[in-house]
Amino acid sequence: MIKVIKKDNSIEVFDDNKIKIAVNKAAFRTDKQLDENELQLVVTAVKSHLNNVCEVTVADLHEIVIASLTSCGFKDVADKYADYRFYKVNFARDYEKIKQDADDVLHLGDRENANFDSSLVSTKGSLIKGYLTKTLYKRFYLSNKELELIERGDIYIHDLRDLLLGSINCCLFDIGNVLKGGFSMSNVDYTEPKTVLSALQVIGDITLVATAQQFGGFTLAEIDKVLLPYVKKSWNKYWTTYKDECGLDADKANVLTEKAVIRELEQGFQSLELKLNTVPCSRGDFAFTTLTFGQWDNDLPAEDKYWLKTIDSVILNTRKNGHGPNHKPVVFPKLVYLYDQDQIDNDVYSSQLFDLAVRTSSECMYPDYLSLSSKYGTVSRLFAEQRVITSPMGCRAYLSPWKNEQGKYITIGRCNIGAVSLNLPLMLKVVQVEHPDDWKTQFWPYFDSILEVIREFFKKRYDIIKHQKCSSNPLAFTQGGFYEGTKDPDDEVGDLIRYMTASFGVTALDEFTYLWSGKRLVEDQQIANDVLHYLQARVNEFKKEDGYLYALYGTPAESLCATQAKQYNDYCTSIGIDNVFTHVEHYDPMYFTNSFHCNVTEDITPIEKQNAEFEAFHNCEGGHIQYIRLDNPSNVQATKKIIQRGMELGFYQGVNFDSAYCNDCGRHSTNVLFKCPHCGSSNISVISRVCGYLGYSNVNGKSRMNDGKMEEIKNRVSM
Repeated sequence: MIKVIKKDNSIEVFDDNKIKIAVNKAAFRTDKQLDENELQLVVTAVKSHLNNVCEVTVADLHEIVIASLTSCGFKDVADKYADYRFYKVNFARDYEKIKQDADDVLHLGDRENANFDSSLVSTKGSLIKGYLTKTLYKRFYLSNKELELIERGDIYIHDLRDLLLGSINCCLFDIGNVLKGGFSMSNVDYTEPKTVLSALQVIGDITLVATAQQFGGFTLAEIDKVLLPYVKKSWNKYWTTYKDECGLDADKANVLTEKAVIRELEQGFQSLELKLNTVPCSRGDFAFTTLTFGQWDNDLPAEDKYWLKTIDSVILNTRKNGHGPNHKPVVFPKLVYLYDQDQIDNDVYSSQLFDLAVRTSSECMYPDYLSLSSKYGTVSRLFAEQRVITSPMGCRAYLSPWKNEQGKYITIGRCNIGAVSLNLPLMLKVVQVEHPDDWKTQFWPYFDSILEVIREFFKKRYDIIKHQKCSSNPLAFTQGGFYEGTKDPDDEVGDLIRYMTASFGVTALDEFTYLWSGKRLVEDQQIANDVLHYLQARVNEFKKEDGYLYALYGTPAESLCATQAKQYNDYCTSIGIDNVFTHVEHYDPMYFTNSFHCNVTEDITPIEKQNAEFEAFHNCEGGHIQYIRLDNPSNVQATKKIIQRGMELGFYQGVNFDSAYCNDCGRHSTNVLFKCPHCGSSNISVISRVCGYLGYSNVNGKSRMNDGKMEEIKNRVSM
């Protein structure tokens, strides 16, 4: 029996299986796995080196494994094993880059994500940590092929800085389930709220804690229905006070009670907005929170409809009114109105609420609108057939439909695990260079090979999350924030991964179309939709074979729009060819167009843009939004008509303009980026649509957005 002396001088018995696991980890880095016979061959070689040895140190054992791999003919695996073994040498090569990135954050800030305010100490710390975790993940967890493709730019693995932590991505958090009956947070027991004001205050606290345990968007779906029971609790409290304790007559008690409950709602939503826009979560960014609301059943009691409408009206008016003496606007939470045409037509409260929503959008860009009653799209189909609402997560992500073992569709209380996006123009250019005579034929097998790399990456991600401890995200996995999420902290996430989605993302279909056909997307959508149909077919095959909920995602490309354009240009430069986008009208080499959208410079009407993006929107059901630019947002009736048309087409619809607030004269204006049209001051704050969400494009002359995104914003005509 051979004893292995570990670094801490503890001793354990030599284990064949540990050698096999370590070897296969190294083999993975060479994009292959050794079969059982090959692994046993290596183990036998290791044991022959240890012949007549009673004890061996871990350090010596590593050297023996490397020598055994080489003698067995696995030199490439031996090299990768040595890389991992001698990580300190490799890390020294990475350290200078990390140090430079850290210095840049400390002295220059960071504009990769508009959610980050890199002037804050806490955010600087989070960003610097992210450079380290990203480097570690690339060094030790990516295969050679994955690393090669992300370095050249064929694929982009989103949130690479967070993957080392094994966390989930966007989610539809079941806040109602967490609140009901009370819960535990940070080892403190909370009782169920007794009023709607306390409910909203606790929701803000939960949001800041829960969003710090994941990356991506955090949706509180159908928030009005969640709050309705707490409105009734507040009503009962005030009614008892005014009617029984104060002895007022019923009419007077009713008036005062209603006024008090509405005041609680106003205070609660004002507090929530301020918290989400001024207090970064412990990740360093502002919690990317979404509230969806506005749909209820026609057969509800009139009193319930009234209060649901009142809750939603307060949400909208809080956003319209802004904050402070000059009513300064904010960007979080993202608001999404759930549009049910039948409900609007047959319920006066709903009709009034929709009109208020449109007026709010005309001033604040939010809410966006999700069609539940169109003849197009899975969201509308599931609502018509099952009364199931699938709210969006974050910028535009959607969950793949999933039914539990009893055949019931589950939406709220689910999440996705991340996205990997394709740089379609770069992929096509690689094929054109390597196969100049038949590149259109050769593109599809190359496309397939890239999809297989992403598929294998996602399979690893699912496995990592499966073995995460539930204590890593307790509100989700132990306090009921996720479906069946009432496990013990020491339990593994396990089979909860069965309802999690992973997304194959597409970007720059406009630039891809131009490289393929010489036409822009607005002129010809054929090849773009051919790519999407092909990708969806492959994703469906992967779902069936792997048992995972893969999805097709129209990638928003915030900072990625500039990153991928640079990667394309760097590739062209490296092989000495021209970057066509440097001199073609409508294109700017600083950025690519995000997902399936038309180029922002296109001089087209909102209706033409809706038509041009219709098919691609419905092909990308794992992540999509459609938005149009309003030159005159104060024309509320025109805004209403274009929103209604988007709802008929089954869209998740947004409206765009630039909303400016002058910090000197305190006046608001639209479609202004740099100077106040009223007083000429440059001391202005400007909110622009980043992609699917809003962010600050100008704060007193500075932007939280990167140079590529700012260039795109300046070029916008139809977006």
